[in-house]
Amino acid sequence: MRKLLSFLFLISAISLAAHPYKDANGCVFKGLLNGRIAVEIVFHTAYNNGDTLRAGYIYYPKAKSPAPILIVGQPVQADDRPRQGLSSIRFEEFQPDGSISGRFNLIYTEADGSCEFVKGTWTHPSTGKSLPMTSMTAPDEIPSWYPGLPATLTAPKREAWHFKHHFIKDDDGWLRTICVDTFVGSQKNELSIEEPLCGAFDDYQEKNLPWITEDDINFDGIPDLMVYTGLTIHAQSMYKAYVWNPATRRFYYVEAFEDMVEPNIDMQAKAIVCYTRDVDCVYTDTFRWKNGKLTKISSKKKSLR
Repeated sequence: MRKLLSFLFLISAISLAAHPYKDANGCVFKGLLNGRIAVEIVFHTAYNNGDTLRAGYIYYPKAKSPAPILIVGQPVQADDRPRQGLSSIRFEEFQPDGSISGRFNLIYTEADGSCEFVKGTWTHPSTGKSLPMTSMTAPDEIPSWYPGLPATLTAPKREAWHFKHHFIKDDDGWLRTICVDTFVGSQKNELSIEEPLCGAFDDYQEKNLPWITEDDINFDGIPDLMVYTGLTIHAQSMYKAYVWNPATRRFYYVEAFEDMVEPNIDMQAKAIVCYTRDVDCVYTDTFRWKNGKLTKISSKKKSLR
């Protein structure tokens, strides 16, 4: 089973459903997109690690499999702020794999613990198609689907994280599995990475190979995490990768790395290029990040004969 690293902190369970909404640091909105798509939004504001964070969930009750989707608010540029008395937030929807499924702007007023919707627009991240928010109301109660405060509001920054690794060996002393423990400050996180190794590795490789690297693989200037897992049958390096998202303050497992060998990080082109060889050919695959997801954009084949 593929493992998704989810660095989430445990927070106290909060029963919010069916209770009057009295939180002065949050808002609830309910209405339609483009007059026909039902939508519900709940978000909170918190001060954490020197930053003002806004996060919550968006919910589409008429979707095929409705489920809360994490939303995180981004700061609005000074030139784009509305007139005095109004608040404006740009949100992004984050799927469980870290990809972005939507963006929307909200303009609203907030006073004495009550929020009032003024204007909003939802935009598809790939097509750019925008839908106006219509018939939006501000209910006094938290909806029953709301899972509780998102961990984003309490999660630490990237610099608080560090990693240590060790190995599981077989009876003959060969390295068989790499285990990565995760720490936030001095506290060990409950979750860890455990990956089988491909190839034969001994005590010398244990001490001398770069098993853990914190390269910037999504080109946002923040170090991510790569775990070396061994070699292919053509002696090419393989890795598991986890990318840090500063908006959600968590790591996401990068599934695309499962199909990569010898990944070369091109900082100038903001691309990852892989060269895969077999007996007769060399394959060059180029990947780029699109809406929080690493996507193959080209593939070339060159014959060795």
